[in-house]
Amino acid sequence: MDFLSTLGPWMYPLAFVSVILLLDIVRAGVAIASIDGDMPASGAPHHSVIVWGFLASVVGLLGTVIGFGRVAIGARAATGAERAELEGMLAIMWEGVMVIVTPVTAGLWLFTVALIAWLILQYALARKLR
Repeated sequence: MDFLSTLGPWMYPLAFVSVILLLDIVRAGVAIASIDGDMPASGAPHHSVIVWGFLASVVGLLGTVIGFGRVAIGARAATGAERAELEGMLAIMWEGVMVIVTPVTAGLWLFTVALIAWLILQYALARKLR
């Protein structure tokens, strides 16, 4: 858990969204496999997969904003600092850079996984309804 906290507070919601996304992919796959004949009245069971992927990318972008804040705080503290204090402030800025890059990368990967899963489920549904 220390790894997640190092990468910023937005990694916890991203981890939660990724678990929900995986469960939703499985749920949609089971729902599509159980379709016999026509489309159910509730509509296609796999469209929520793309929504969870989009939510992951938005949460990742919000994490990027938090990372920029950390870098800005470190840069502001570094102005006029003594040489000895500079190393600590650079460490804070490096943590901020990690927070900038990691959540948006994770969010976009989750969106990519959701998009690929949605396309596979869409294809499976189209074949099932033929």
